Amino acid sequence: MILQDELLAAISWAAQQGWTPATGGNFSARVPQGYLVTASGRDKTRIQADDLLLCNLEGRVLEGSGKPSAESDLHAALYRMDEQIGCVLHTHTVASTVLSRRFPEGIALSGFEMQKALQGNSTHDATIHLPVVPNSQDMSELADHVRAGWPMPWGFLVAGHGIYAVGSSIAECRRHLEAIEFLLACVLEESRWSK
Repeated sequence: MILQDELLAAISWAAQQGWTPATGGNFSARVPQGYLVTASGRDKTRIQADDLLLCNLEGRVLEGSGKPSAESDLHAALYRMDEQIGCVLHTHTVASTVLSRRFPEGIALSGFEMQKALQGNSTHDATIHLPVVPNSQDMSELADHVRAGWPMPWGFLVAGHGIYAVGSSIAECRRHLEAIEFLLACVLEESRWSK
């Protein structure tokens, strides 16, 4: 299955960046039956096909062994919310975690060439807004926070938690994730200089 292989490659790539510490993060891609998603507690540095579950758009497991993480329900909500979403990649990085706590109202990005990697942006001169939503262990409440701020065309941060990148395809989502992480690393580095 080509889509499955592409998703596994994206997960492995994110893990190699150090963005999935302590089995953290979860990753999914839309398929005709619903979506493929990583099973809970799997080491993303050793990800394999049997670490993926097939779920329907209500989050119920149709195929695979193990259980989805609680956050699989947020993936399901995103796929239901926007039929253009083809992939969701969620990572835990230092920059996304720290900055989402420091800027709970969202992060303004301006003047960075890398902004152009985010779909719909063609200039570094624009100011774009990366949303931050409040964290919750209740996935329906978290989905409500996301829904209240929709649309979020590249993704969003969850306060104290990490990045949820979205895209119409795995390739676009991966580009969004990498660009967001780079931009956040720049903002974090700049904040050190301003002290």
